[in-house]
Amino acid sequence: MDFGYRWRALMEAYKKIWKAYERANFIATLGNVDRWREEAVSLFYAVDGRSPVKVLDAGAGPGNMARHLRGVRYVVALDATPEMLYVNTTADEKVVGVFEYMPFRDKGFDLLLAGYSLHASIDIERAIAEFNRVSLYQCVVSIGNPNNKFVRKLLSIYTKFILPKLVCLITPKEVCKEYKKIHLIISSIPPNAKIREIVGRYSKFMLFKERGFGSVYIYFASSSNFT
Repeated sequence: MDFGYRWRALMEAYKKIWKAYERANFIATLGNVDRWREEAVSLFYAVDGRSPVKVLDAGAGPGNMARHLRGVRYVVALDATPEMLYVNTTADEKVVGVFEYMPFRDKGFDLLLAGYSLHASIDIERAIAEFNRVSLYQCVVSIGNPNNKFVRKLLSIYTKFILPKLVCLITPKEVCKEYKKIHLIISSIPPNAKIREIVGRYSKFMLFKERGFGSVYIYFASSSNFT
């Protein structure tokens, strides 16, 4: 599949779903969307007890991931969709941009967060490399592609036929229609084992977890050249 086409389709979807984004994600993850965000952020505090001073929220959307941070911090929100940034009340600074070409200096952030956004990148490996370049630590939670072929098939059926109908129960028709594109994401991203391998190429320390039978993965990493 043409990844450029997939990315453009997703960006158009985000422009339409921003008003109902969190409600729809709650349904899509069977109520676990925020719990998995919190679990990802907690991995940082388990390793480094201090509060991060400067944080990059990559693919920030409305800012739901950064809300789980503790203490005083300065949050820069990066998103390719201005409509999402417009409703973000968590960030101190907002930047429109993509993961593959971040306009930030090397190691400019203590911590990078990416909540349900890495899967929407044009080039996942380049995005992961950029995550590593601009930050000391990374906490990521993302839609995944299960390693088990049978589970992968079940997830494909769920996202193609069942999920849009569930989302339609709580959102306008134009929003639930866009959630059919989650199936497009899963069918085109690498299996979770491949994502773990890619992260390992750029990170010195890594913890990788799967949730929802592999439909979501969480990882925590420190940059390979950070001591």
